[in-house]
Order: sequence, then C-alpha cells, then structure tokens
Amino acid sequence: MPRIKIGQPKIARTWKQTIAERIRAGKVVPIVSNVVGNNLVLGGHDKLVADYARYTGYPLDDRSLPHIAQFTSVIDESVGDPRGVKEDYINFVKNKLFDLAEQNGVPRDTLDELEDVFDDVVFSEFAERLGYPRYENDPTNPLLILAEFPLPIYLTTCYHDFLETALRRAGKRPHTDICRWHEGLKGIPSVFDDGYQPSRNEPLVYHLHGLDTYPGSLVLTEDDYMEFLVAISQNLGRDTDPIPRRVRQAMADSSLLLLGYNLQSWDFRSLFWGLIKPRPLQQTSVFVQLMPGEAEKLFLQKYLNEFEFKVYWGDVSQYVQELRQLVSE
Repeated sequence: MPRIKIGQPKIARTWKQTIAERIRAGKVVPIVSNVVGNNLVLGGHDKLVADYARYTGYPLDDRSLPHIAQFTSVIDESVGDPRGVKEDYINFVKNKLFDLAEQNGVPRDTLDELEDVFDDVVFSEFAERLGYPRYENDPTNPLLILAEFPLPIYLTTCYHDFLETALRRAGKRPHTDICRWHEGLKGIPSVFDDGYQPSRNEPLVYHLHGLDTYPGSLVLTEDDYMEFLVAISQNLGRDTDPIPRRVRQAMADSSLLLLGYNLQSWDFRSLFWGLIKPRPLQQTSVFVQLMPGEAEKLFLQKYLNEFEFKVYWGDVSQYVQELRQLVSE
C-alpha cells in the first residue's frame, strides 16, 4: 500500500485498484480456464467442442466437453478404457491444430516433418513446433499480459502448456506441475520434491485438470470431475492431499482471478466446491464474465458476493488489459 500522511483523510480505493496493488505485492493467484487456451490457439472453444461432437458421433443437444467425453467413454468401444478416451481426445486436438496450421500457411516442410512423427510428439511440443501459440506482435494477448505480472503461482485447468510458453517469452523460468487426483498419478515426480519454491522469476504453473504430457492426468469426463472433486475435498489438510501445501497456502492468503469460466460449467463447479469455497479466509477476488441477461446478472452477482467475488462484466482480454494499466500506475 502507498505511504499516507497521518491527519489527512483516507483516499478511497476501488476493488480494481485493490487487485492491482495485490498483484504488485505478489498476492494474487490467476486461475486460467481451458477455454482461454482453446480460444487463443484452437480456433475457439465452442467450435472445438462442436467439432469434437461431430468427430465422436455424439447425437445429443447438450454439447459440453465433459458430457461428450462421458458419452464416448460409455458408447465407443474403440477407445477401450478411461485413459483411451483421453488419448483419443488429445489425438483429435492434434489433428485439429494440424488442420488450422495448414489453413494458416505453416510451411509445407514443417507440416510434413511433423506428420512423420505425429504419434511420437506430445501435443504441447507439437503445438510449439507448429508455431503455436502465436504470441508475436500481439500485445493484447491475455496470457502474455498475465505473464508480465510479478506473481509466483499460476493455476490453470488448461491441458496444454500455453501459459508456460507465455512466461518464457516474458523472460521467466516457469516450473510445471500437475494435480495427482487419482492413484495412477502418484508416481509422477513433483517439482516440490527437490525443494523448489515458487518465485516471481521462477513461477509455478500448476495444472489442476492435468497436462497432455500425461494423458491419464486429464480431468475430461463427468466421472473424472466427480473423482477430482472428491479427491481434493476429502483429503484437505492430510498428507494424502493431492493439492500441494504451497498451492493451498497461496489460495488462502491471496486474491483470485478467475479467467474464462462459466458458472454452470463442470470445471468451475469442481474448483469452486473443492478449492475456493473451503478457503479459511475469503479475500476480494475477481470473476470475469461476459454480460448475460439481467436475470442471470443479478443471480451471478448475488451468488458470488457471498464469497467476496467481484464480477467484471467483459471478456478476459479486455479485463487483463485494464488490469495491466492499473498495475503500471
């Protein structure tokens, strides 16, 4: 907080200024949804989900990604098992990005080279070799702006390392870790095993819903979301808690920025009930939401006010640009 002169009246601050001050102090934790990355890299989240529905032969009107994946896991015998659904989804996303790269003029020799090793390259490396995310000459990119902030911890439910790429472009050395929400993930080494502590120059990017490098880590189907919620809720405070103590601590003593979530979505609900609602101290936090109808707006405001959330009515890119301006003042 700025220095004040005793005897003078206190200057009122807005909640937006409070968030900017806490960013400067490193006391904000952004939580970035899968939707943000899909909108920036994969041609838009809604289009991606619609294409996935066609790819899987999904026949119903409810086209949420978890529901389509759940339907596929039950109906499609070719995927084999729960891990097979996730491997199949990653394969679908790789093909989707390859098609976009062709349309966007990626050189033919690069495409041919990657097509030869298509099955051997994990998606995040696959995207990087195709030149995605395309951060060049895009100062309004929300991930690039977030990467500029002096923050030690970033949380995301994105399955890919787009945020790490942005942090590296900002001159930082991000460390990646994932939530070990089921027993099959316990053998994956953690960045905390060697005494690492997140810092502004070496921030942690913690993938709550998994990372494409480990297909079995993805929280993708409706059953996955239920299992994830149970795991992070019932083990809170125990040695078996899948959320590292340092991440829990950051969420407890920092403001949160929820970027790209929908109040009705599975990813928001699992985070809200498993991580946000149980916080011992609710601090001023921000939920970015495109302007809905008046009735929904009133519901959102009342629902989130109870947990000290301020709603920013606009899109993610618009908000982080305004936030960058406030932080720099």
